[in-house]
Amino acid sequence: MTTQTRINEIQAIYKEWLTVHEKLQIAKQDLQKSVALMKTLQDFYFNGEWRDIYEKIENGEQFDLTTAGEYSVMSEDTLWNAFTEQESLLWEQLRFAVKHLDKNKDDQTN
Repeated sequence: MTTQTRINEIQAIYKEWLTVHEKLQIAKQDLQKSVALMKTLQDFYFNGEWRDIYEKIENGEQFDLTTAGEYSVMSEDTLWNAFTEQESLLWEQLRFAVKHLDKNKDDQTN
């Protein structure tokens, strides 16, 4: 492989990284938004509002729980599953980041 070929190869990789980096910036914004949305859902669920409405439903009060294809937020597992999925995703992201940032981990001694 010539030096010029290698430079061209690395330049192409850099160009691809720039494209991915742009997408990562958008993903970062999406992740921040998902955390804000999840905060609202957690407040609804854990501050008693969900339980109050659930009890009304159990006591026969009627509400339109029709959705556009997703599960209803009044289903017993919908929000709980969302909380665990969000937490799992955040931990995966953190572990991935630490793994790739902590390059000298194996070289360190305590």
